Amino acid sequence: MTSAPHILDQLQGEWKFVREVPGKATMTGRARIEPTSADRARYDETARVRLADGTSLTGSQSYRYKRLAPPANGFEVLFAETGELFERLDFRSEPDGSQRADAEHLCGPDRYVSQFVLDAEDRLLVEHTVTGPNKNYVVRTVYRRASRSS
Repeated sequence: MTSAPHILDQLQGEWKFVREVPGKATMTGRARIEPTSADRARYDETARVRLADGTSLTGSQSYRYKRLAPPANGFEVLFAETGELFERLDFRSEPDGSQRADAEHLCGPDRYVSQFVLDAEDRLLVEHTVTGPNKNYVVRTVYRRASRSS
């Protein structure tokens, strides 16, 4: 019996995404996840941002992923610039065939509560709920596979 591929291996490749911050902005872009070593990968995205007032911008973001040791099926999300931990994701299989991870991150007085779901159609759904003294919004991203890494 062979085990299912590790989630970090499943996510490698190129993705197209749509991101919404209701009432604030929408984004469309591309993301790429590629291995940098046996237990690490790099996430890079570029996006076209449209603010609620109609302003259009371009942006980019990068993270580093570090595979969690077995038996975990997940990875740490690290800020690319500092190497500091953003989130720790340990995915679990759901009855509908999807894989799901939940995480929480405190950044000063702000709290990020996140859900990641890789569904049976190879679509990644990510939601970050952000609350704090000056923050109260949800960021929803839907990733669709563009191509797999070879």
